[in-house]
Amino acid sequence: MTNLPCIRSLWLVLLFAPFLAAQAPVATREAAELPKQYDLRKVGGVTPIKRQQGGTCWAHGTIAAIESNLLVSGAWKKLGGSQTLALSEYHLDWWNGFNQHQNTDNANVGKDRTGLLVHLGGDYRVSAAYIARGDGVVPASWTEDRRVTMPVLGIGLDPSWYRYAPAKVDPRLKRYYVRDIEWFTIGANLENIDVIKTRVVRHGAVGTAMAVNKTLMSKDSVHYQPLDHKYKPNHAVAIAGWDDNKVSSDPTKKLPKPGCWLIKNSWGTDRGDKGYYWISYYDKVCCRDQEMGAVSFRNVEPMKYTHVYYHDYHGWRGTMKEINKAFNRFVATANHKLGSLSFYTAADNVRYTAKIYSKFENGELKGLRATKSGMIEVTGFHTVDLDAPINVAKGETFIVYVEFSTGGHAIDRTSEIEVLLSPLRPVGDEGLAVRGVQPKKKKKAGPKGPTGPNGGPIVISRANPGESYYHDGTAWRDLYDHRFNNPAWATFDRTANFCMKALVIR
Repeated sequence: MTNLPCIRSLWLVLLFAPFLAAQAPVATREAAELPKQYDLRKVGGVTPIKRQQGGTCWAHGTIAAIESNLLVSGAWKKLGGSQTLALSEYHLDWWNGFNQHQNTDNANVGKDRTGLLVHLGGDYRVSAAYIARGDGVVPASWTEDRRVTMPVLGIGLDPSWYRYAPAKVDPRLKRYYVRDIEWFTIGANLENIDVIKTRVVRHGAVGTAMAVNKTLMSKDSVHYQPLDHKYKPNHAVAIAGWDDNKVSSDPTKKLPKPGCWLIKNSWGTDRGDKGYYWISYYDKVCCRDQEMGAVSFRNVEPMKYTHVYYHDYHGWRGTMKEINKAFNRFVATANHKLGSLSFYTAADNVRYTAKIYSKFENGELKGLRATKSGMIEVTGFHTVDLDAPINVAKGETFIVYVEFSTGGHAIDRTSEIEVLLSPLRPVGDEGLAVRGVQPKKKKKAGPKGPTGPNGGPIVISRANPGESYYHDGTAWRDLYDHRFNNPAWATFDRTANFCMKALVIR
């Protein structure tokens, strides 16, 4: 069981704890046929380079991967997409639920100043929580945000949506939903490299990260950080291809062996190769960091769900590894038709059994209404469709039960975010936050509210009795009454819920 929900920082934040089990390669028949070089630009698989404002690289890495999946899968074409595809990084930035602008688990977020500062950080798990709740993803409105195209800077200035929060819900804007968000690592000996390459070919760009430092970048835009170097991830980007023979021509920047990932960045087109860079296969961070190394956003579709039932507002914040059976209890807020369920798996190759019951009474689940089972190959967030919709009436109780063969259950709970910030620099300049060493840091900026045991800001999660239950091998226990082991976090017990949701269809 996870004892301390401490989230490592990327920019401002990275999730704590090595949630992910050792990665087992996912078999692919196409692996032997993968080319030595591949470039999504040549197959129309990426959108134009954008130029970020503030500490929003994590949002740009997320959106780059989602846009790419819509293009590579053909979904954008089927939807009749004629204009340039452009989804909004800044809607995600404002409405992710982890910052001082909005956290519906904390009614006093504006007063107690808990959570992240807007525009100063996030990561792929923050993105996953936002997506899983159904709060996004939305298009960037070319009218509303006055998006401009500049030959040097590229697109993506979003002057109004960066400076002022857009509407959380705008009926004029079509929303998109990501059914699967999956975490990979390349492996100590590159044993999973073909898995990641295949994801790029089949499903589009893959989110990743790097440690930006001028000592690690060659003159010809090839980045490499040795495994024994001290720099931690501080910038999110997206993998858009590869070249097995790529090396740097800079004599001062030698790679251990040939081979690099092609990287789509968010610093405009005046840097690198018109906004693109290379990162060595042997880099310390890219495809190796457990939370940010390689994240695939796939099966993106127009939002077909009208409501999402959940108790885990902030998504995956920790793992109860020894718990295989758990359920969430919901009360229908209207006459609804349940069409799908979603949950996180904390390991690879997990067999799941999901069920919907009518009630929990006298310590027993009763009234089985639906069962769905299968195998999930890759760690991450997943959506599964019920074989037939389930109708629930307003005020009616229903239970979402999920059992896993291994890995345990993901939980949300109040958590700390370790902050390492340097002062804001001009737009597009990285260096806002580095996990570890700060280059030329003048002073520490933030946090400006209550802090946790490690000095980082606290993101408040909320739970109530009777919402989440787990089976301890003998009986069902209310997660609200569970006590976590770390005494530093005793104040924040009674804030945990399991990460499982029910999705309503029309």
